[in-house]
Amino acid sequence: MAVSIEPRASLPSCAEASNGLRNRRLIALGVLAFWLVYYGVCQFPGLGGALNAGDSAKFQTLGHTSILVHGPGYPLVLLIGTIVRALSLPVEPWWAMTFAMASLPGAIANTMAFLIVTRLTRSRLFALAAAMLLGSAGLMAVQATEAEVYPLALCFILSVTYLLLCFVDTKDPRWFIAAVAVYALSFGNHLMMMMLAPVGLWVMIAHHRLLVRGRVIAAMVGLLLLGACQYLYLYWVTHQPSTAYSEYMPLPPTVGELIDYIRGTYFGDLYGSGLSSPQTREVLLDTLSHAHPHVSGPLMLAGLGIFVLGWRRRDSGWSGLALVFGVAFAFVPFMLWYGAYDIRAFHLPVLGPLVVASVAAIGWRLAPMPRAHVVVGLLLLAFAVIRTGVVATELRGREAPFDGMMTALEAAVAQSPVENPLVSMTYYERMVTLYYELLSHAPAPAEYRVTWRTQEEVERREVVGGIVFPTDGGQFLRWVEHRRPDLSCATIPLEQPTAPTWPAEGFLCRPSE
Repeated sequence: MAVSIEPRASLPSCAEASNGLRNRRLIALGVLAFWLVYYGVCQFPGLGGALNAGDSAKFQTLGHTSILVHGPGYPLVLLIGTIVRALSLPVEPWWAMTFAMASLPGAIANTMAFLIVTRLTRSRLFALAAAMLLGSAGLMAVQATEAEVYPLALCFILSVTYLLLCFVDTKDPRWFIAAVAVYALSFGNHLMMMMLAPVGLWVMIAHHRLLVRGRVIAAMVGLLLLGACQYLYLYWVTHQPSTAYSEYMPLPPTVGELIDYIRGTYFGDLYGSGLSSPQTREVLLDTLSHAHPHVSGPLMLAGLGIFVLGWRRRDSGWSGLALVFGVAFAFVPFMLWYGAYDIRAFHLPVLGPLVVASVAAIGWRLAPMPRAHVVVGLLLLAFAVIRTGVVATELRGREAPFDGMMTALEAAVAQSPVENPLVSMTYYERMVTLYYELLSHAPAPAEYRVTWRTQEEVERREVVGGIVFPTDGGQFLRWVEHRRPDLSCATIPLEQPTAPTWPAEGFLCRPSE
């Protein structure tokens, strides 16, 4: 009797697997190259930025001079500044610093998005869509083209996520140790990265038989201590004569002053204040829903819904989705706890993983339905490509807000009523002036101060004179007379254009007769 044998589906050969890996790597390199060029071409056209012009200008100053920025100190960013200065690239220092600390990490983050979704869905189509959607998300595109620390944070977050996924899939402890190494390095960027620790601990507990071993634990502890040692570099910078400026801490500081600086104690009134305000929640939701207007909100809801409804299936893909969604939600408590709801920049660690997880969830759910999988994947990719073009137009349309400011400041200082004027400025203008001041391109002699930091000078000077630029001079003088009732103040009009961009007034405060 003849026996019929059903043909068996053949497993991919080693050659096929090798070709697939090589193609995936080539596509990943293409994704990286595309976003490097995209963010480089679309970079903010000057000092400052749309999110926080003052902080961005301050970070850009690291491109030519060693300074200290605000707490927690960002030692890794200071090191990036040291490297940029050592390279002496033939571009403007502000451009080089922005590219190094924001554009390059942003491009790497988008590449990690591609790799994460490829591993979760085995679909390059959905992986490309995820990379394009993340890269063109409003907040991501802006931050990756301005001098901000959060693209670097997202780069670390998605890199750690990818390495953890590799460990969960292969059960090889070396992947977990690699994830710990990247995580330890991230300490030097932002202490917010501590919010990712529970995710790593969860993975470790779930795989304790593989990870709770002497060598693995020793490697982990050593790497974490090495990462924490980045703050010794911060200590070293504070004691170098070449460090030209410190905003919140005397140089060199005592150990106590340095610890307070790293803790950001001068922001202490914001710690926990977000819990008492519904605005923190509302602004976060607004950021997520407007990453791609009319699309990102439904996309994230669909991804979350698919993940929740997929509970019964719970295959390896679902477990990977749980990890990526867990990374996104690990940062939500910080967003709700910290009260600076008006600064959307730090929402990126939630937005990034949430976009990636949502696209991966849709691809995972549609995998058994080839036609629907291709159609939906193509629709997402097509939208992402169009959105990328629209965002590029918007980014390229930005104008440098501080062009001409130094000319206006020079004209104002030249009319000062005293030889060494005290120039009171808003935070944004002060940080832009700092950039030029440390290049010896700012009007001199003059002492430039943020408005709230003029108090020390007002207290110690017998005669207070200078320029208010560009705030209301009358209000400033009322503040001076309140602090120093022994002084009599008068405003001094300055010659300016009919409609000045930076209105300025001179002032002179003398002892009352």
